[in-house]
Amino acid sequence: MSEATNGHSEVPASNLPKWLANITLEKAVTAQIGDFEKIISVTPKSGSSEGENYSSQFLRLLVEVELLDHSTKSLSFVLKAQHNNEVMAAILARLKLFYKEEQMYHNIIPKFEKLYADAGKPIQFAPHAFKVDRDLGEEYILLEDLHRKNFKNANRLAGLDQDHVQKVLEKLAAFHAASACYVEHYGLFGEEFTVGVFSEANRQLLTEFNASGAFLAQLKKWKNAQKIYEKLADSDDYLVDRLLQDQQYNARQFNVLNHGDCWANNIMFQHDAFGAIKETLFVDFQVGKYGSPANDLYYFILSSAAPELKVAKFDYFVRYYFEHLIENLKLLQYHRPLPKLANLHASLFRNGLSAYMVVSKVLPVVMLDKTNNANLESYMSDESKMKNSMFTNPKYVQVMTEVLPWLDNRGLLDWK
Repeated sequence: MSEATNGHSEVPASNLPKWLANITLEKAVTAQIGDFEKIISVTPKSGSSEGENYSSQFLRLLVEVELLDHSTKSLSFVLKAQHNNEVMAAILARLKLFYKEEQMYHNIIPKFEKLYADAGKPIQFAPHAFKVDRDLGEEYILLEDLHRKNFKNANRLAGLDQDHVQKVLEKLAAFHAASACYVEHYGLFGEEFTVGVFSEANRQLLTEFNASGAFLAQLKKWKNAQKIYEKLADSDDYLVDRLLQDQQYNARQFNVLNHGDCWANNIMFQHDAFGAIKETLFVDFQVGKYGSPANDLYYFILSSAAPELKVAKFDYFVRYYFEHLIENLKLLQYHRPLPKLANLHASLFRNGLSAYMVVSKVLPVVMLDKTNNANLESYMSDESKMKNSMFTNPKYVQVMTEVLPWLDNRGLLDWK
């Protein structure tokens, strides 16, 4: 779930991908700085902090380069590699997550950005991606190190203030508009995006990953939550059926390519000297899904807006996103009828399960302090210390005492 953070610790040789020693980076360095004399050294460092990484291994490759004038220059790349854990690596391979992300960085996002360049509005959605010099038959993502340009994550525990939420919604609206126009120019996205992980073949994995037992056990104890608990008590019996049904895209509706994991740790901000936001970029594109924009809106606002904004400003944020979406669709000369705000709200209502999934599966992770138990295996085990910490976290419980009744009052928990 999490992208690289600012950690620079040494990585034990036993933890490094075995193929790392065989890579060369001449093309990547040339793309960054132009012609140079030679690469002096490549030093791998840890790229993610303890308790912040869930699905992949992150490394920073610190590259020392000799320039044509024989001076030296230090560069840095972020390498995203397969998980060391064989079970987790097998799951990622089965779901084609690295393949999807490679497609996003090298093929799809560049086309999104070209649509805007051709329309006279240059835009960047993500860090630049590179290839190593020779194909080693391994799955990886090699990116520019955004920290060198002073990009940072916001504090996920505090949540994003209104200015940061709006900047993300502006960029998300531009991303979604590009994806809708991409389909007009290049045809529909492949099955890995139109179906994604939501296939019958993945039923068992979806059942394990989305089990609600630990959440419901705590919900039952929360003050004034008894009626909501009763509504959700048997939800594991039908939740995956509804997921598979709801996540089928409807060609008659307005669809976009959702980022799919749009939360604070996968959003990078660059600020000026006065603290104003200069640029906003997305990272981590492994679970993109073509379908209703309601999915990304619920995911981002309910997971990452500051607690006092999630409910109070939700409809305002939807309107803010919608206005920027329409503006970008017009700019890119979208040919189909423009969506209406009423259509978007209808889609938000139909996708109430997405809202529940965010607040019961994603938000508790977002609000959890760093923990050594933070990994996918712990997340998938109802008995893990991580699960217990997630759902007994007082800050999470406090937010949910407002969010759950709000969902219920909007009819968003009536998806049985």
